[in-house]
Amino acid sequence: MDRVKPLKIESTDTGGDETDDFPTSLDKNEDFVDCRGVVFQNDTSDTETVAISRDASDNMTFFDGVVSGTKTLADLLSGGMSEATHRALDVLVHELDEDYYEEYTYTSGKITNITVWETSGKTKKIREYAFTYTGVQVTEEVQTQYDSAGTWSERLTLTYAYTSSMVANITTVRTTNP
Repeated sequence: MDRVKPLKIESTDTGGDETDDFPTSLDKNEDFVDCRGVVFQNDTSDTETVAISRDASDNMTFFDGVVSGTKTLADLLSGGMSEATHRALDVLVHELDEDYYEEYTYTSGKITNITVWETSGKTKKIREYAFTYTGVQVTEEVQTQYDSAGTWSERLTLTYAYTSSMVANITTVRTTNP
């Protein structure tokens, strides 16, 4: 990997000494680069893929031409995650990171539905699991995740295939609500 070692010329009125009037190497423990911003490029082009700088109001800004455009540091810290970014995560495992109340429904002695609520008051549904049986075997499981407005945001449908009485494989299909 190529490395660039910048040189500096620093006058005595900005913290340098009499030897800094000539090009000298930067001291990584003492010096810093004073510039408008820093741009990070990819391996194949000179486009400004990612940049860090300050705007006219002196806010630190981050530009990502691929993902999000320009955001301030405050935007990144307070805005949270977009729904699209959140959907890219494995959101069906969130039950490991939230408090909740579960409700179970049985039909003919078999569990047919598990509803996960935010609290025992059951005003906000978080997720739901529905089971379909053929005889005593679960043949389909539908896991539904709800958004903060209570609308389903994604569904995971698992179809079980059996060899004799043993699960042979499971086919999974993910569906998102547009």
